Amino acid sequence: MIKSNLMPSRPKAAIPPKGIKVKAKPGRARKPEKSSGPLSSVTNIFYILVVFLIAGVLYLQFLGVVPAFLRGVIPPAVVEFLGLSEESAAKQIQREAGLAQLTAHGTKVGDPSVPINGTVEEVVKTMRPDIYFKDKQIITYKEQALSNRIPYQKQAFHIMLTTFYKATPDGIGYLDLAYQAPNFYFARVIAQDSRTRGSYLQQLRTKVQQDMIVKDSATIRDGSIEFSVLGSIAQPSFSELKTMHLMQPSRIKSEIMALRTLAISHQVRLTGWEKPIEEKLENYRRVVLKTATDADYPSLLNFAEALQKSDIAFGVQQFVSRPAGAEKMQSAIEFVLYASAK
Repeated sequence: MIKSNLMPSRPKAAIPPKGIKVKAKPGRARKPEKSSGPLSSVTNIFYILVVFLIAGVLYLQFLGVVPAFLRGVIPPAVVEFLGLSEESAAKQIQREAGLAQLTAHGTKVGDPSVPINGTVEEVVKTMRPDIYFKDKQIITYKEQALSNRIPYQKQAFHIMLTTFYKATPDGIGYLDLAYQAPNFYFARVIAQDSRTRGSYLQQLRTKVQQDMIVKDSATIRDGSIEFSVLGSIAQPSFSELKTMHLMQPSRIKSEIMALRTLAISHQVRLTGWEKPIEEKLENYRRVVLKTATDADYPSLLNFAEALQKSDIAFGVQQFVSRPAGAEKMQSAIEFVLYASAK
């Protein structure tokens, strides 16, 4: 589970001391005596306890997880023997990057369906901001010259990462966190309980535009809640953006190296930068870098801030981040550069 603010994990339950080993004293077995009233009652109680114990074991194995009130009470050896986990579903996803339970779906015919564990292209393609957000933000963006879209993208990407960094409290993680230029986001989120979910949504609403959509909410057995949010972040101000010009084709390679160097200096190691995709269109060239990185969220945030302050001619047109094991995340970043035709 992606933790955008590097929230400290909940303290692990204290490991109780190993249970006291009870050994029977050696000696010959005594012949059974005729049961008396008190002894018979003790025997009945013993059998009832055994039945309850067996029922409890079967229930725990069916549940697959130790309930919160028993965590730290059951000896670790017993938990391991029964194949149980002392973690909540949210913590398991955070540690193991387990599969999501939901497939995001639209509320009406024609709405996009975001696939679980789909490729980056599938996730971003099915975000479909044109369905939800009626071109309010896109019109201003498309009216700009190609070269001016780059500083917009750079700042919008930084705003998006900052927004989720500041809005994410402890107990929240991401199964998908995606961005699409000019300023649209999609997130599949897991909250440890309903109170955490409410707090998160309240904080996020104060930091994004008011057209945020919450959908596909479902409760997992241990009380964790999985849901999706999508919408548009606050727009950069065009008046505050640096004016840029189309890059000269002879400088494309140097810009790629400058981008790689900037990323490395902020602990973001990119793969895929050495395979640029260059398209020659009518009166300009478009260069796309489809890269991947396992950098943590703070490093990505620092890199995004440095990128938007730099004169590097690459913007970010797509971004998707997901869990990739214990305390790790894998991100795909698609950069774009516009150059003159000659």
